[in-house]
Amino acid sequence: MNAYHHALCWAVAILGVAVLNVADLISDGTAQALFTGLPILAVMSVARRGRCLRSKAC
Repeated sequence: MNAYHHALCWAVAILGVAVLNVADLISDGTAQALFTGLPILAVMSVARRGRCLRSKAC
């Protein structure tokens, strides 16, 4: 999976949290925490892909 597909998966997860929050299936506090944490994890995850040295396995 390339970086674009990986980022798209994270975007779908964040949009899913937004939909669940609007539908009142998760609380505002939980959604706020996820809106803070998920983008941080997404950036760390997508930025890490493709930065492996050839001599080391990832």
